[in-house]
Amino acid sequence: IEREALMTRFRVASNIFALLMLAALAYGLLLRPIDTPPKAYTAPDVRQDTGAAQTALSADSKDSWKLGGYLGVDCVRAQDGLVYAAAYNGAAMKKRQSDLVRTDGGHYAAILSVEGELTSFAFDADGDLWLTVVTSSGGALCRARHDSWGTSVEQVVTQIDGAPLGVLSAVETGPDGKVYFAVSTEATAKNGLESALRTELIAHTGTGCVYVYDPSARTVEHVLAGAAGLALSEDGRTLYVSDLGNRCVWAVDADARELTAGGKHCGSFVSGLPGYPGALAMDEDGTLYISYRWTRSGWLEKNADSTLLRGIALRAGRNLQEKLFSLPADAPCAEAVDTADGSWKRTVSSKGAGGVTALCPVESRLYLGLAGSEKVRSANL
Repeated sequence: IEREALMTRFRVASNIFALLMLAALAYGLLLRPIDTPPKAYTAPDVRQDTGAAQTALSADSKDSWKLGGYLGVDCVRAQDGLVYAAAYNGAAMKKRQSDLVRTDGGHYAAILSVEGELTSFAFDADGDLWLTVVTSSGGALCRARHDSWGTSVEQVVTQIDGAPLGVLSAVETGPDGKVYFAVSTEATAKNGLESALRTELIAHTGTGCVYVYDPSARTVEHVLAGAAGLALSEDGRTLYVSDLGNRCVWAVDADARELTAGGKHCGSFVSGLPGYPGALAMDEDGTLYISYRWTRSGWLEKNADSTLLRGIALRAGRNLQEKLFSLPADAPCAEAVDTADGSWKRTVSSKGAGGVTALCPVESRLYLGLAGSEKVRSANL
C-alpha cells in the first residue's frame, strides 16, 4: 500500500513537472516579449540564372592572409598598395576590442584599436579614416585623423535628433568630403552586428536608414530608409545600398534626401538576389561587388506573412537561426555586376567556407572576409 501511494505521488509530481515544462516552453517560444516583434511582408521574387562566369575561393594557402589570433573580419579596404581589415577577437561584446589591421600578405600589424566592434571604415581624400563602431550601448560614427592614427579616435555622430544610433554597418566617403553611413537596424546592439542583422532579417522591421554627414557644416541629413551595405560610384554621384530582407540593391542619387527604399527616385538596381546581401564594394571600372552573408531561406520567405512562426524563430535563439541561414557549399557567396549596363560578370562560390562579411577588389583579385574566420581569403577575377 505504501509503495502504491509513493508511486501515485511520483506520477502526480511527474505530471505537474511536465505541465510546468510545457508551460515554460510555450511562454518562451510564444509569449515571451521580444525587442523586435516581426512584421508581415511579401517575399521577393527569385532571380533566374545570370550566365555569369563562375569562380571559387582560392584553395592555395598563399592566397589566404592570416591575421593572427583574430576570429572575424567585418570590413576590408585597400589603400596605397596595402590591405586593411577590421578584425575582432570574438570576446563578449562588452569586453570586445576591435583592431584595424594592416597587411601586405606576409606581415600584419594592428595600427588602431577601438572598444566595441569596428563594423566598417573608409579613407577620405585627406587621408582621414572614418569608422563605424558598435558597442553594447549603441553605435557611433568616428574619425581618426591621418596624423594621429592609433592614438586618437574622435566620436563624431552618436545620435540622431536626440536618439542614440542603432547598429551601424557601413560607411563610405565621397570625393566632396561628405560621409555616408548606414544604420542597418534599430535593434539592440548588445550582441554585435551579425546578431542584429540576423534579427532584422527574421523580423523584417525595415528600421534601417542611410545618413550623410557633412564635416564642413557638421550636419547630418537623412538619405534613405532601408539599408545594410553601401558603395559609392567613382564620381560620387550614385549611392548603391544593399537591402538585406528584400534581397536587392537600391541605386539613388547621392545628393537626394528623405527617400524611401522602393519609392520615388529610389529604384532597384538589381533584385531577386540568391542570398541576403550585406557588404558592397566598387572598383575603378564601375563593377559592383555584392557579398552574401547568408543564402536565401525558403522557410523564412514561405512564412513571410506569418509573424507567429517567425516570432518563434526569434525567441528560439542563435543555434536555430543559424540553421535557417546556413550557406550551402555550392551557393554563391559573392557576385559582380557591371553598373554601366547591368550585366552580371562573375559569381563566386565559397566551397562551404561560409558567408561573406566583407569584400574588396584589388587589381585581379577579390579579397573577402568570412564569418568566424581569422583569414582574409581571395578569389581570381
